Amino acid sequence: MQAGFKPAAAMPISEGVPPRFTMLQIDILSSFAICGAGAALGLTLMRDAVAIDEATRESLRLSRIGFALIGVALLQPLLVGSPPPVWSQALMGFGTVAALIIVAWAAAALAGERVARAPLWAAVGAAGVAVLATWPLGTPGVVWFTAWGLTVGASLMAWMGRRFVLRPRDLNERVLGLLYIGTLPTYWLRAIYTLTWDAPYPDHLLHVPGPLQAPYALMYGVLPMLYALLLFNVIHARLQARLHLRAITDPLTGALSRHALAETASASLVQQRRAGQQPAVVLVDLDHFKQVNDRHGHAGGDIVLREVAQLLRAQLRPEALVVRYGGEEFVALVPVEDLPVARKVAERLREQIETTRWRDLVPGMQSLTASIGVTMLEADEPLERALARADEALYRAKNAGRNQVQVGLAAA
Repeated sequence: MQAGFKPAAAMPISEGVPPRFTMLQIDILSSFAICGAGAALGLTLMRDAVAIDEATRESLRLSRIGFALIGVALLQPLLVGSPPPVWSQALMGFGTVAALIIVAWAAAALAGERVARAPLWAAVGAAGVAVLATWPLGTPGVVWFTAWGLTVGASLMAWMGRRFVLRPRDLNERVLGLLYIGTLPTYWLRAIYTLTWDAPYPDHLLHVPGPLQAPYALMYGVLPMLYALLLFNVIHARLQARLHLRAITDPLTGALSRHALAETASASLVQQRRAGQQPAVVLVDLDHFKQVNDRHGHAGGDIVLREVAQLLRAQLRPEALVVRYGGEEFVALVPVEDLPVARKVAERLREQIETTRWRDLVPGMQSLTASIGVTMLEADEPLERALARADEALYRAKNAGRNQVQVGLAAA
């Protein structure tokens, strides 16, 4: 701490506090300086976060601006000494209020909501007008502005980050949402307390009952780093999920890769069986696909494969798994009631492939058909065995003239 920075004299933390509360002695301006330093460290931490989409990038940009404001606002009293003059108090108040408003917009962006910058800067501008209006009132005016400005900012942040509590993707998002909402009552308590006070206001601006000054000072000291860590964890978890999705997804068709089938099938099969449905294994092979590549080039073949994958996803339930199993082979794990329903699903897929206007997608291409083998995955049966049975049925379909569905029955 810089020489000449002394503890605030306006309201010692032990003044009017019962003895049991005086065990922890905290200088409030020092805790604010710790908060500013924590914001600076959080800003450094956020520099290392890797954004995976525009929403995350926008959240990071706004969070960095907010943390920079907190750092400047709460570290500048170190340069002016204690007690800080009114202009320094006003800068502390405006910096923290504006930062909280900006972080509220960052929370909305991180939650995936469309956020416009114009309302944000209008709100920050309104905070600037408010602090200029209360500045002539001295410390009491700045205390009121800070208390109620922080309450408005925290309310915005809780509202804009509510999705993290209502529909979190993981534990990090839930904890972040609880941080948004859980701290809100503390701001309201602080604001309401300003309505009941008729004595001089503290020049450190932390206007709360004496017994609560230490807990508030501790809370403000750790919040920036806690928020930065949670934000970093959320972004890192999303990055890991995106990398994992890329690792298990076929880059051409967007279907799952064959490598991912064993990894993802188990959980999907358990979920289907819990829903009282049986998994059907549908193996689709495009007929004479080599001719498509020969006549229309690999670019034309790629268009066909992408369209078939999209067609399969569109025709099947959302919980079905669609996997690119080989060059022109696809596997679908489909929840159905029984084998007759599974065969109907396979027939519908075959008809959709046959009736698609392929010439609209690949100039000069007249038609495309598929042979399909379908079977049911029995209880406690390894997936590999059902796949082998579906492959045998597919082989019969090709030998019987292609463009048809054959069923593979489990041994009695």
